[in-house]
Amino acid sequence: MQLFKRTPDSFFQKVENFDYKTQYIYELVDFNDDYKDFRLAYIDENHDGESGTLLFIHGHPTWSYLWRHLIPIAIKQNFRILAIDLPGFGKSDKPIKKNFFSFNNYRKILLNFIDKLNLKNVNLVLHEWGGTLGLTLPIDNPKNYSGVICFNTYMSSNYTNLGSNYLNWIDTNINNDDLNVRALMARTNRILNLSECNAYEAPFPDKSYKLSVQLLPSIFPSSEEKDGYEISLKAQDWWKENSLDKCFILGSAKDPLIPLEKMKLLSQIISKNEVTHVINNAGHFVPEWGMEFGEELFSQFKES
Repeated sequence: MQLFKRTPDSFFQKVENFDYKTQYIYELVDFNDDYKDFRLAYIDENHDGESGTLLFIHGHPTWSYLWRHLIPIAIKQNFRILAIDLPGFGKSDKPIKKNFFSFNNYRKILLNFIDKLNLKNVNLVLHEWGGTLGLTLPIDNPKNYSGVICFNTYMSSNYTNLGSNYLNWIDTNINNDDLNVRALMARTNRILNLSECNAYEAPFPDKSYKLSVQLLPSIFPSSEEKDGYEISLKAQDWWKENSLDKCFILGSAKDPLIPLEKMKLLSQIISKNEVTHVINNAGHFVPEWGMEFGEELFSQFKES
């Protein structure tokens, strides 16, 4: 029985300005032995960087390509760069069974990745769903994490904290098994050219590869009966009482899904301070404007 699909490499041949070597890791999915051949894609650049380790985790429906403006800047600051493609996205395998999609499964895969690569003193760089998942990771082993950089994300265990636009976005995905990712990125990021928009559609040869695009938003830990609710609540409580050495929170002025006011609330929890940077020109996919703020961000993060 087929459990997942693998996007042929040929679909990525026209992706430009992202020439990093893709690496793969297996046996991260431990809820079912049948997934032992499921592979997660990641890049590992500047392995011996002395400024620290940055682990980039993207959101929905993007992949590590999202970080292409920020990665070279961080390398210049001599950080080690790890950027993963979440299951179902980018060059990672694409689950085709609904039981794969649970908050705890995705979270455990991330923890297993960190464990298998023996990563220490990790600095998390998170966007959207990358933050919803990633902000729960430090509570298992706080000493293994040094800092966090957050772009437009929610950490919530109930719908009352979500705006109506985000709720509508969840419904839009659940009811669409063939979201046009190319068109979405073009519509929400007017600075992208056609090649860049095509790069976001590249992981999905047809709709049979898009179950992750459809279902990931639906596993948001929104209520007590949802998988991941308790761990998300525990994470919120942990962040209210604790912090990491470096906490940078970035918001944008033009995000209809996660408006700046929501990032200000998150910042009070995570960093006990104001939003570190406000990107006035950016919409929801803030890293697409990385060329405008990346130098200052990573320089300050390195020196803080």
